Amino acid sequence: MECLYSPHLKSESTNIILDSDESKHAKVLRLREHDLVLVSSGTGTLAKARIIEINQGLYTLSIEETRHNVHELSFRFGIALPLLSSKDRMEYVIEKLTELGITDIYPIISDRVQVHSFDVERLNAKAIAAMKQSKRSILPTLHALEQFSSLSDIAATYSTIIMGDIHGNTEFPKEDQLSKDKGLLLCIGPEGGFSEHEMSLLRSIPNIFPIRLGHSRLRAETAALALAAISSFHFE
Repeated sequence: MECLYSPHLKSESTNIILDSDESKHAKVLRLREHDLVLVSSGTGTLAKARIIEINQGLYTLSIEETRHNVHELSFRFGIALPLLSSKDRMEYVIEKLTELGITDIYPIISDRVQVHSFDVERLNAKAIAAMKQSKRSILPTLHALEQFSSLSDIAATYSTIIMGDIHGNTEFPKEDQLSKDKGLLLCIGPEGGFSEHEMSLLRSIPNIFPIRLGHSRLRAETAALALAAISSFHFE
């Protein structure tokens, strides 16, 4: 069953009209009247719906069943991710992090980051496509670009921080060493790694656990996906 996106979907909705972009997507999928589809609100609601009308290119859906937080982890799951120099690689990692259950993405400018801006609309579009592909009910929040110095404040809103570090531990912390009450934040270094003073700041953050992801040095996007996949499996 195809999954569509409508931010207008609410738990009490009975009918919704897809916006023009999503209606065009439904047309590309060759969806017709009476077809059943899934609709994600991106805010935690996932509905089974039936197409009841196609009028002037817009699709009207009748909601038949509504569920909440479908295909989601039981905890808030963020990642602090330095901007990548390649636009394609940045888009790729946003897509895959969405599929892996990330709820919050914090783009960071650190010392060795080579680019200082990103296309918000483009990356949000990639996240929406990945959310629909994986039939998630939550669209990750792509937060405003922050300097590395803001990372301590971001980390303070989470219970536990897991940092990818080639010199880190080979095992995750035990259950009694961590809390997921305020969520889990992942932290990945940029291309070229964190500078010495950045590493010093990171090590001073309470409840941070450095984890080694194997014996070889990974690309930033590879490390981000590996840490997200391992963490979601370990902590769920």
